[in-house]
Amino acid sequence: MMLSLKVRQGLVSIMLLLLLLPSSFVAIDQAFFTQLLTSAEQKLEVHMYAILSDLKINDEKVELNNNTLSPDFFRPDSGLSAYITKTDAVMWQSDSSISQYFTPPGTNLVPGQHAFYEYNDGNQQYWLLSIALLFDSGEQIRPLTIHIVQTNAMLTAPYLTFRNTLLRWFIWIGAGLVLFSILAYYWTTKPLSKLDQEIRKLEGGEQDHLSGNYPAELTNIKEDLNLLLAQQNRQKQRYRNHLSDLAHALKTPVAVLNTSALSQQPELKEQLDRISAMIDHQLKRASSSGQDIWKKQFEILPHVEKLSNALQKIYRNKDLIIQVDCATNAMFRGDETDLMEILGNLLDNACKACQHQVKLTVTQYPLNIIVDDDGPGIAIDARKKLFKRGTRLDTYKDGHGVGLSIVAELVTSYSGGLQITDSPLGGARFELLFPE
Repeated sequence: MMLSLKVRQGLVSIMLLLLLLPSSFVAIDQAFFTQLLTSAEQKLEVHMYAILSDLKINDEKVELNNNTLSPDFFRPDSGLSAYITKTDAVMWQSDSSISQYFTPPGTNLVPGQHAFYEYNDGNQQYWLLSIALLFDSGEQIRPLTIHIVQTNAMLTAPYLTFRNTLLRWFIWIGAGLVLFSILAYYWTTKPLSKLDQEIRKLEGGEQDHLSGNYPAELTNIKEDLNLLLAQQNRQKQRYRNHLSDLAHALKTPVAVLNTSALSQQPELKEQLDRISAMIDHQLKRASSSGQDIWKKQFEILPHVEKLSNALQKIYRNKDLIIQVDCATNAMFRGDETDLMEILGNLLDNACKACQHQVKLTVTQYPLNIIVDDDGPGIAIDARKKLFKRGTRLDTYKDGHGVGLSIVAELVTSYSGGLQITDSPLGGARFELLFPE
C-alpha cells in the first residue's frame, strides 16, 4: 500500500529529529571531551616544565624551589600531584600526594619521550603526563622519570557540567523543533487537505469545478482537473443530445409500423415491442441528470427497499421471500437511474428464476452487490453468453437473460466487474464489484 504524502512528510520529520538531534548531541559532547583532554595535557605540560626548570639533585636528593610550583602541589586533596622516580624508585613527590594512595607506574619511555595517558590505580582513575630524561647534575647523569598526576574527577567535573547544560539545551531545542515540525507539517499539507475537501464537494455535487488557490505544484493539477471536468460535461451533453435525437428519430417510424396491419402478427409485434422498450429506455437515460458518476452519490438502502416491496407484490403468487442485507452506510457513486436499472434487472430475473427465495447483499468499501436465488442456476459454459446483446438463455418459462447485456454495459461504464457463480441457495449468484 502506498503511503500518503502527509504520512511520508511526517515520517521524514520524525526520522530527521531522531537522527539529527542525537547525532548532534554526541558530536558536540565528544568534541568537548576531546578538547578537554587536550587542555588538560597542555596544563600538565606547563607544570612539568616548571619542575624541570628548577630541578636540582644534591647527594641523591631532589631539590625544588617551592616558589616555582603551583600551589595545588602543596594542598592535600587538590587532585594534582607530581612524582620523580629513578628506576621505579620514588625520589621525590609533592606534598599534595601525601593523602593519595598512588604508586607511580613503571614506564618504557626512552629519554626525551613523554606520554599522556589514562591510568587506573586500584579503584581510582588518573590522567598522567610522564616524561623520561637523562638529568646531568654535574657529577653524573641520572635517568629520571617525571610524572604529573591529575585525578579523573578534575577532568569529569567540567565535562559533566557541560554535558548536563548541553542536554538541557537540546531538550529545549528538540521541543522547539517538534513544535516547528508540527506547524510546518500543517502549513505544507494544508493545500492538500483543501484540495481533498474540494474534491469531496465535487463528489457530493456541491460544486462543479475546483476554485481554490493552491501552490504552483497543485495549480497545474487543479487546472487539468477543471479542464477534464469541462470536457467530460461537454462530451456527456453531446452524447445525451445524440442519443435523444436518435431515439426520437426512431420513435416516429416505429409508431408508423405499429399502425400497420402486419404489426398485429405475433412475431412482428414482439419485435416492435422490444424496439419500443429499448427506445423508451434510451430516452429515459438521455433525460437523466447526466452528472459525472464521481460527482454524485446517494444511499442504496432506500432504493433497495422500494424495489423489494414492488417485487413482493408482483410475485406474490410465488410465496416469494426477498432477504435484504444492506449496510446502512452503503453509497452508490453515480446516477440513481443507472442503479435502479442494474438492481431492477438482477432482482427481477432472480425473482423469475427462483422457487421461493431471493437474497440481496450489499457491502461497502469497496461496494459489493450480490444477488442470490434458489432457482435451477446457470450452466458454466452459458454464463459468458448472457452478457452479449440480444442473447437469451431461458431454459424455463421465465428466467435469467433479460436485460443482462444492459446491466453489463452499465457496470462496465462504472469501471466495475460482474461475474456469475453458483449460489449457496442452490441457484445462480450475480456478484457486482465497484472500485472505490
